[in-house]
Amino acid sequence: MVAWAAPALYGAGALIAVLVVFQLFFRYQYIETDGVLWRVDRITQQTCRITLGKADCASAVADTKPKFSTSTSTSISLSTSVSLKPALHKKH
Repeated sequence: MVAWAAPALYGAGALIAVLVVFQLFFRYQYIETDGVLWRVDRITQQTCRITLGKADCASAVADTKPKFSTSTSTSISLSTSVSLKPALHKKH
């Protein structure tokens, strides 16, 4: 076996393992609205309704899509303080 073949095979195997874990655990987001369970594909943003444990993507037409939104925001807070001591005056 060529010297570079073993590390390449281990690297390919690790990549396949990462892709399988992503597909199984992180690909879809499940959201429940008004008693209905929805599956959102995080890659394509396709929304499917879950009915009896199966994804029904055909029923997710515009008027039945869930009404939810996600947003992210960041804020920066800057605080400064100034202490003013009274000036001392000399008596003449």
